[in-house]
Amino acid sequence: MSNKVAAQSLQQKVSLTLLIVMGAMALLSYVTLQGVVAPAFDQLELDEARTNLVRAERAIQNDIQNLAAITGDWGLWDDAYDYVRGEYPAFEDSNLDRPTLTNLGLNLLAIYDVSGEMIWGQLDYQEQVEDIGLLGVLNRDNDVSSFLITHTDPASQVYGLLRTDLGPMIFTSWPVVRSDGSGPIAGTMIMGQFLHDQRLARLRERTEVKLGWTLIDSPADIEQALELPLNGFGEGSMHHETSPTAVTSTGVLQDLFGNPLLILEVSTPRSISSLGHSTVNGALLFLGLVAVIVAVVTWWLLRRMIVSPLAGLADHITSIRKSGDLTHKLTEVPNDEIGALAHEFDKLTDELHEARKLLLDQSFKAGKADTAAEVLHNIRNAMTPMINGIDRLGKNFAVADKLKVKQAIEALTSPDCPPDKVEKYFQYIDSAFSHIEASNKDAAENLNIASKQARQVEAILADQERHAHAVPVIEKLSLDEVLDEAVLVIPKVDGPAIDLELGDGVYDISVRAHRVGLLQVMGNLVLNAYESIQRSDSPSGRIGISVCQETVGEQSMVRLVVADTGCGFDEGTGEKIFQRGFSSKEGHMSGLGLHWCANALAGMGGRIQAESKGPGHGAEFHVLLPAAQGGYR
Repeated sequence: MSNKVAAQSLQQKVSLTLLIVMGAMALLSYVTLQGVVAPAFDQLELDEARTNLVRAERAIQNDIQNLAAITGDWGLWDDAYDYVRGEYPAFEDSNLDRPTLTNLGLNLLAIYDVSGEMIWGQLDYQEQVEDIGLLGVLNRDNDVSSFLITHTDPASQVYGLLRTDLGPMIFTSWPVVRSDGSGPIAGTMIMGQFLHDQRLARLRERTEVKLGWTLIDSPADIEQALELPLNGFGEGSMHHETSPTAVTSTGVLQDLFGNPLLILEVSTPRSISSLGHSTVNGALLFLGLVAVIVAVVTWWLLRRMIVSPLAGLADHITSIRKSGDLTHKLTEVPNDEIGALAHEFDKLTDELHEARKLLLDQSFKAGKADTAAEVLHNIRNAMTPMINGIDRLGKNFAVADKLKVKQAIEALTSPDCPPDKVEKYFQYIDSAFSHIEASNKDAAENLNIASKQARQVEAILADQERHAHAVPVIEKLSLDEVLDEAVLVIPKVDGPAIDLELGDGVYDISVRAHRVGLLQVMGNLVLNAYESIQRSDSPSGRIGISVCQETVGEQSMVRLVVADTGCGFDEGTGEKIFQRGFSSKEGHMSGLGLHWCANALAGMGGRIQAESKGPGHGAEFHVLLPAAQGGYR
């Protein structure tokens, strides 16, 4: 399959890519609209249904509160108080009649004295005056009537929904006291309103919600999802059923005893989801049309401005490859980036033609000799600190020979040892072993450095053998790991105090390079900086290594700077410092180190340059390497 794709023309690949991209965009748009936008409309619709159900329940609660307020006004009325106590009989003629009930919207008004005997009462049921006993809740032989009629606290009140034999009602009960709320309680004021069709119609008109209710005959009528009543404490349970045309939401209303009484039902038209699906379908159609237009226009532009000019350039390259004539030039090229590429290609063929002539004059053996000399130079750089470490290791082992521990022990074990010198002998032995311990610790460190340098020599030789006939492997490298090993080339011998400073960015940036080659380049630069400080005869010095990221052309690069406070160099030395055979060190005539560094970095896609303000002012070596995935880890 991959061979077939590779054999396709650029135009076919562009067309296929556009189809895939547009198809992916269409699929993504469809999934997004159907999976995110459409469900959002459905959720809005469900939220509206939930709000409508809450609005209907609150409308019923408002009716209960309003009736409770009216009952409270009558219960806290001095005239009603005197009437119940038998002190104001005219109250009945002026206030207790059917028009009063009609004006207040009441179906029931009952007034009881403190003993529970009804003084006055009237029940309006289906526009007829009926006996209050038909309700079945105000008869003296049940607990409900006692709960509604009997009050022991002037501030007590009872209100809510209640099931009666004539249907569900809004019931309110208030103790009859003086206007200031003081007692004693003279009796009870009870008012009620039926939840009939007329009230349902008024609730629908007020809430603009299509609502209804169903009387609960038994607890089995209640679904498990509606266990919590809407008019109880906390948030009530709701159940939603969705049909193609409406969302039906239900909830339970409890009576004033906490028993389930009604199932409140609200029907919400599915206008929001209908609008959402219409919007989604319209958006999908629009995106489809836009995708087709963009694909056609893009295909035409790519063919005219890119595919055709590139095809001409490809034919030109093929012609040069077949003929071998590097002097052949392009004739007609567009005045854009592809035209600039064609001009640069012509320049490249000119330079390649000249380079090919120069390469014929080069010696193959010279290249082999350079390689051998460069490898030996790198090995010498690695061997120098290893030899120094081994010398220091020998000094560490000689420490014990200089100590007189044996003599001190013999003196301690001697019977003639003066008591006043015992403590001094013990102190000497303790100090001697501490000195030996410190020397052993330093010896372990020196041995570790020598071991690392030996492995580095081994790596140089293995790399040379492994890659003698192959291109070095370029990989992603963390600069801090390379530099931590490269700085080990600095000898630990007496000399100027040198501070080594690694910039913060060293621990955050990665490059693409050949590991062993980069390690040798950095080791060479650090060692050169150290030797430059030594040659400056300064009692102290500093080697600083810093990094930064920059863009060269269109490629992301990492600039690594090795700066020292050594002897520096003049302008003439700077121009020849990377030439083969040139060396600024007295007594060192190889001149291979920096020349090899430049060649090695070039093989990694990088380069090196040197800067100095003059003798005595130190030097800076700038290494440019390709960044790995932007440079930062």
